[in-house]
Amino acid sequence: MPISAELQAKIDALEDEDFKARILHLLTSPAKKDVSDEEIFASSVASYMRAKEQQDRLRNWSDEEVVAFARYFNEKKPDSYVEFLRQEREFNEIESKLAWSFHILAKQWMPDLDESDTTGLFRKFRRYVRSLSN
Repeated sequence: MPISAELQAKIDALEDEDFKARILHLLTSPAKKDVSDEEIFASSVASYMRAKEQQDRLRNWSDEEVVAFARYFNEKKPDSYVEFLRQEREFNEIESKLAWSFHILAKQWMPDLDESDTTGLFRKFRRYVRSLSN
């Protein structure tokens, strides 16, 4: 069944081209649907908006903040710092106990961080460590 002109207009009004393509794929796939195209669209848009809002709330770590945390990490837990660098460089992986220690230290450094912010710092710090090797 073709997409209604009204629904197509709503899809066309979306700004994110990738999101439009995903919705069109959902609506035009041959799979049996238990809900209407309008319900699929509404649910998809709601999920997309929630994810976008969550992404917008995430802290954007500057390089200077990552370097400041690296100094803090090295001062507070020098053995763990060296081990973190070693694991990242040699294995491109951090064991869970050390990763957990990192998260605890990040919250001590900046107490108002939530879990997604500490995870963002963790990712950016790992990239920073890899950049030191180059």
